Amino acid sequence: MIQFRRQPTSKAIAGVISFIIYSLHVANKSGHILTLAASALLSLVVALICALFLFVEPIPQSQSYHNFADKRIFLCSCHGTSEGFFLPPGTNRNRNNGFIIPNFGDVVSNFVIFVGGVFGLALMYFNRAEVVDEDPIRTWQLQFCLPIFFSSTVAISAGSTYYHWSPSNNSLVWDRLPMTLAFVSIFCFMLEEYIPTVGIGQSLLHPFLGIGVFSVLYWSWTDDLRLYALVQFLPLVMIAALLACYQSRHGGTVQQTFGLVCYAIAKVCEERDYEIYSWTNRIISGHSLKHVFAGLASISIASMMLMNEGD
Repeated sequence: MIQFRRQPTSKAIAGVISFIIYSLHVANKSGHILTLAASALLSLVVALICALFLFVEPIPQSQSYHNFADKRIFLCSCHGTSEGFFLPPGTNRNRNNGFIIPNFGDVVSNFVIFVGGVFGLALMYFNRAEVVDEDPIRTWQLQFCLPIFFSSTVAISAGSTYYHWSPSNNSLVWDRLPMTLAFVSIFCFMLEEYIPTVGIGQSLLHPFLGIGVFSVLYWSWTDDLRLYALVQFLPLVMIAALLACYQSRHGGTVQQTFGLVCYAIAKVCEERDYEIYSWTNRIISGHSLKHVFAGLASISIASMMLMNEGD
């Protein structure tokens, strides 16, 4: 639960000043001259971060977050005598008669996310000859932004599998790190695609990647989710605003909107983990469905490259 401060602490003020100095340093070293629009957006993000640290109390990671609905343990037979079966809850995982998959649904559902990332990378590889040098925006999107997004998606599937194999704060770091890279890269892609000012996404990619990675590291060091929460949710809100208010340069609005809707459904499923597990008679949990819809969102973004022209 979010709690607000009436008066900022001296520690928070010192932290905000340090962050502003760091942000200016990263922006200067990013290799791009910030446009006026990029500078305004970066200033807005920095102001929001400063407001969070000045007026919002630290948000710790609740340990109940790791208590997912699907705790099924699946035993895969290594001798070919059977296809495998679920073990009773609480069964000792240290067995010698097969390969055990703990938290079955949440582990194996990451395959859909993996498919989304590989599908995107494969389409980019086979369409690499179609990158037109005369269109620098499209070239940047296909050579920098989308490769980061789809590579991060593949990394998310691996990090999430590792996390759900043995849920804890330590393993969750490897799930969230690639997630921030995916959030930031697709956000910058959308900025460049929709904002009339050319170069805004290119200018902000490096600073925002730095902020994204730092948000996860800061949480792992301090158990404070404030910065990570902003990195996760602000791009989603702004992407929805871009889709509603601007025209796409290269088409793909339908696929982008479908991807955003899929991710919104994924977040709802995450919040209704136990309810969905009960509604489906313990066939699939809400968190497993989150992985499925997140994977569909990536597949939808990848399908843009199958479109030769706009919507």
